[in-house]
Order: sequence, then structure tokens, then C-alpha cells
Amino acid sequence: MKEKERLKEIITILKDSDLIRGITPEKLYNTLSKLGPTFIKIGQIMSSRYDILPKEYCDELSKLRSNVSPMSFSKIKEILEDEFGNIYEIFSDIDEKSLGSASIAQVHKATLINGDKVVIKVQRENIYETMSMDIKLIKKAINILHLNSIIKVMDLTEAIDEMFSVAKEEMNFEIEASHLEEFAENNKDIVYIGAPKVYKNLVTKRVLVMEYIEGIKLDEKDKLLSCGYDLEEIGLKLANNYIKQAIDDGFFHADPHLDNILIRDGKIIYLDLGMMGRLSARNKSLLKNCMKAIVKNDIYEVERTLVSMSVSNYQIDHTKLRIDIEQILDKNATTNINDINTMEFINSMFNMLRKHNLKLDRNITMLIRGIG
Repeated sequence: MKEKERLKEIITILKDSDLIRGITPEKLYNTLSKLGPTFIKIGQIMSSRYDILPKEYCDELSKLRSNVSPMSFSKIKEILEDEFGNIYEIFSDIDEKSLGSASIAQVHKATLINGDKVVIKVQRENIYETMSMDIKLIKKAINILHLNSIIKVMDLTEAIDEMFSVAKEEMNFEIEASHLEEFAENNKDIVYIGAPKVYKNLVTKRVLVMEYIEGIKLDEKDKLLSCGYDLEEIGLKLANNYIKQAIDDGFFHADPHLDNILIRDGKIIYLDLGMMGRLSARNKSLLKNCMKAIVKNDIYEVERTLVSMSVSNYQIDHTKLRIDIEQILDKNATTNINDINTMEFINSMFNMLRKHNLKLDRNITMLIRGIG
């Protein structure tokens, strides 16, 4: 579709969505769904950003699923041949039916010549060019309709730019391959944690070949129990390792939802490492201090660390900020730690930070959401 036609389509969808009269979680969800794959992907990334959007928006956007027609198998073969030449010198078999088709890539199960079972992740044709054009045009449409002056819940242009920068990183499969290798190295001494093996000689920016993982999903309780797993033990090990990823390694899985974690042969296997978070030494130290201060109910130290981990374009009213922090901490001060509603606590903190125009470092936000 040409730019002029696509711009007209985008403007029509935005007008029909009635955003001029205000925005709601449902309106945002429906608008992004109608705008197509680029914006569904942007919405999926945005769903983890509790620092930018209130919880009800994030919850609604987390329902977004890419409704993308799968690429034909002939197109998959064409892309693979562009990258590797004669593919049947590498693969003895490739399933024609895809395991999944999303906005950025499509996945197929295959068998290597040596008999290894693998999955091939193939990037959609011209996806970078398509998404870049869509992003340019949506910003033009926002200006034409003056949406930034109408919608106050967030700066639309700034949010779109930030989310697209994350999407661009996910479009380079060489980065995802390096994530898998770094994650495996960090956890090589943890016997109960794993990730798919990467076939380094079969990685390009557009194609990623990795080990095929067959396991049990975390929400398949009956299957886990019938295989003799202790659910409490899985939960404890998962939590301990996730904190280890963040505080010790400073490199953590930024999207640990149910489809991205499997249990196989007594191991917790992390999948889809396209979106990873990274904490600087400074932020790791600040986060540790903040956690300790929350436990000790030290209002001044909580405020200091939150401000240090945030940016703001406004003058901070430290007295009001401390009062709000104290109200949140007091609510849970006498509650047994097992009875604290983690997500409610996290969302209270994010709402408070937004109220004071404090924006946490993106990686810290992704980590807190992942912990929740």
C-alpha cells in the first residue's frame, strides 16, 4: 500500500475510534487492533509499561494478539534460500505448517541433517520498512488530528518512538541469539534453569535457528502434578532465579508470561529472549537499597532511591512525595508478607510516581512488571 493511501486509512481509523472525545483502555485496544500488525506489536510492548500507562490500560493491551495471516511456505523457503543457499543441505525436513505467526516473525519446526529437532524463526518480508512507514505516518496523523493536545494519558509521539526502538531491537535476530547465549552462560551453574540452544552458524538478522523445546506450560497444573512436580518448588525456584537474573546478573527476561516458560526434564526453560532487560551497576545498587528500605519502612531512603532511579521534567515536591510513599507502605506495614498483593502494591507505586511526574528507567519498569 502506498504512503498516501495508508495515511488516509490510519486517519480514518483514528477518527472512527472517536479518540477526539477522549481515550479509554477499550478504545486504545480497539484502535491498535484495527491499525494492524505494526501497532499491535507496539501495543504488546506498551502493555508492560506501567510507568507510562495506568494499570487498566496495560491490562487491556496485554490481551492484544497478532491476527496476522501466515506467510506461505514458498515465501518461507525463498527467505531461507536467500540467507543460506540450498536449504536441503542443512535441513532434512521443514514442517510446512507454522507453529506460530506473529507481526514480526513466523516459526516452523524442522529437522537438521544430523537429526536435531529445531525451530526456525523467519522474519516477515520487508517488516522493517513496513513498520518504519507506519510509525512515520501515525505521527503525521497524530499531528493532523491534534491528538497530543487532546489525549492527556500519555505523550503519544514520545511513547510510539520509544516502543518502536524496542521493536527494532526485536527485529534483529542476531541480537536475540546473543541474548540466548548470554543467558545460558549466566545460568550455566543453575541446574534447574535452561534456554534453547542456538545454532550460531544458522543465525542471520532475518533467521534464527534454535533447539526445539517440548515441555509443560506453567498453567498446566494437572500435567505438572501427574509428572511428579512440586508446584511450590517450581514457584520458589522461578522467583529466586528471576531475582538472581536482575540483581546478580543485571540481565533478565523482560517478558516472562506463560507462553514463554516451559518445564522440561526438571528444568525451567525460558523461551523467546527477544526482549531482555539490563540493569546498570548503579541501578542494581539503588534497587537493592530500595527493596531493603521498603522492608524497613524507611520512607526517606525509599524516596531517595526512587528519585535517583527516575527522571522528571518538573520540580519535585519532596514533602508530598514522602507522604504518598508513607501511605502506600503503611497499608502493608502490618500485613504478613505472604498476604501482600504484589501487583496491587506495584501498581500503587507506579500510580504515585506518575502523579509526581517521575519516570523510572525503562529497564527497572520492565523488571518490576516481570517480578509482578
